[in-house]
Amino acid sequence: MSTLVCGRMVTPQVVNVHLDFGCSASSALSSSGTNAPAADKLPTAPPRKVIKRIISGTTRWNQDMTSSASAKRDRDEAAGNEKPTLHATPSRSSDSAPSRGVIRRIVTGGGTYEDTNITGKRPRSGETSRSFLEAAKPLPELVRPRTLDDFVGQEHLLGEGALLRGLIDADRIGSAIFWGPPGTGKTTIARVIAKTTSSVFKELSATNATIAQLREVFTEAENVLKLTGRKTLLFIDEIQRFSKSQQDAFLPVVEAGTLSLIASTTENPSFRVNNALLSRCRVFVLNKLTADDTYRILVRALRIQYEQQSGKALPSAKSAPADPPRADDSALDSTGAPPTGEPPAATPDPVFAHTGPVDPDLVRFLASAADGDARVALSSLDLALSATRDTKGKISRDELKRSLRKAHLQYDRSGDHHYDTISALHKAVRGSDANAALYWLARMLEGGDDPLFVARRLVRMASEDIGLANPHALPQALSAYQATQLIGMPECDCILAQIVVMLAESPKSVRVYKAYNSAKALVRESEAYPVPLHIRNAPTGLMKQLGYGRDYRYEPGYAHPVHQTFFPPELSGTTFLRDDDSVIGKTYDEAALQEWEWRNLGGQKWSGRDEMMRQLDAAAAAEKLEAGRKDPN
Repeated sequence: MSTLVCGRMVTPQVVNVHLDFGCSASSALSSSGTNAPAADKLPTAPPRKVIKRIISGTTRWNQDMTSSASAKRDRDEAAGNEKPTLHATPSRSSDSAPSRGVIRRIVTGGGTYEDTNITGKRPRSGETSRSFLEAAKPLPELVRPRTLDDFVGQEHLLGEGALLRGLIDADRIGSAIFWGPPGTGKTTIARVIAKTTSSVFKELSATNATIAQLREVFTEAENVLKLTGRKTLLFIDEIQRFSKSQQDAFLPVVEAGTLSLIASTTENPSFRVNNALLSRCRVFVLNKLTADDTYRILVRALRIQYEQQSGKALPSAKSAPADPPRADDSALDSTGAPPTGEPPAATPDPVFAHTGPVDPDLVRFLASAADGDARVALSSLDLALSATRDTKGKISRDELKRSLRKAHLQYDRSGDHHYDTISALHKAVRGSDANAALYWLARMLEGGDDPLFVARRLVRMASEDIGLANPHALPQALSAYQATQLIGMPECDCILAQIVVMLAESPKSVRVYKAYNSAKALVRESEAYPVPLHIRNAPTGLMKQLGYGRDYRYEPGYAHPVHQTFFPPELSGTTFLRDDDSVIGKTYDEAALQEWEWRNLGGQKWSGRDEMMRQLDAAAAAEKLEAGRKDPN
């Protein structure tokens, strides 16, 4: 069947060639069995410098034809010396891409073009976009649990009978805040709720959301509630990134019940979330994942990845056989059981038969190095799998461990972790545990905390906790601060360690610290009594006439002790300072004392026990006497 094109009857096979070359390939219209006019009688379009190249279903225009090539093409076409020819070559598609048949290469006197989309079907753009997006997802996103049954960890919240699990199953979650370290499942729980709730689910991130976007969601939530009766559930990731004014925007809609807010945060909501908003939300605390939980997450990821790639289902892991082979049968008792009574270890998951160097030992190493962060663990596992693929399995397990070992501690230098760690250091020094104090110091310094911040706290400890028991502690702490300021990290680490050990091993006295706290409390709670006249300053004659400084006794001028009062008359007899061994205001806990005696003295009696009991009895008698004076009846 032929078609009339440019005054000629041509076959369909060469129509596209003629049109693609701007109706200039007149020689291409010649075909056997066609009664068409001669080529030189046809009008010839002006030569073009453009080639249409079709590769892999896409179209590109190349401006690479020169004037000489155009002229040659015109001469060849006028003479009718050359026809387009068709060559079939194997498809250029990769191993992972579906084959599209053959490449059709059409050659003319002026150039060539290729068409690879002859026999294959062109994929739909939507499907292609989705496949590209899925391929770009990292491993933590690909294996994210879709249901609570797949979720690992947080048994106190999601276990059978737990509060949060019951609220999710009943679809009555309400407004809530998930607070926990990174990689513990806060976002995953929110997305599981999205799949189970009957409410309209919206998700925003506080890192890039604006007030305008929030108001748009609020308006849409109100309209949906009016039209359908369905509430909206809005998930805000990292809500601590919102300013106070942005958080205030949630108050009207949460208060009115227009939507329920679910937010996640890695920082203490008591400090980073408005009190008004916090009071309208339940706070669920997620704990750091244990190494066993992280290991289970990694094994699950390996299984999912293998089953997706191979299309085969793996059997579940089983317990070890009843009589596993042993290297030393002499270790068995007469019953054939281990002498320790330990249960047989579980066999490795079947997926490890397909993972090469990524064996259970390496996976447990990654789980431990992740420090409870599932995202870090999964990213490390993804890197290990990529390394084994790139090296075709030649990389060893030890080399993977060296490459994937923890490069830095997970330490938040401005959040809760920072303050929790310095609190642990301070309490270890106060408790005279130098070893624990060194550990917490190392955690802070190796985590990248400011050494001057640590040095300032050591100066405080020298006065608050050591005080008058070792008057040299404060100048030494000040010297350590100056040395840290002078030389910095890493050279100052041993200086700080020296002061930490000195403070921990010094005798402790909180006499001044407690006395000043009592004085502060009295000043805040009582009125500002006037200064007695005899201890007022009298720099002028008028002040002396008014009685300022009268009857003041200058102690160094007397050969003997003299009495005078320095308190206002209303506070006469007030005492702030007490001896360190005084039991007044202290707690007596017999169970705690017995535990200390057992752990530190091997169960022997503390030498100060009898004196302490005597003072406790005296203090109780004095308190009873004072109570009788105040209430004679």
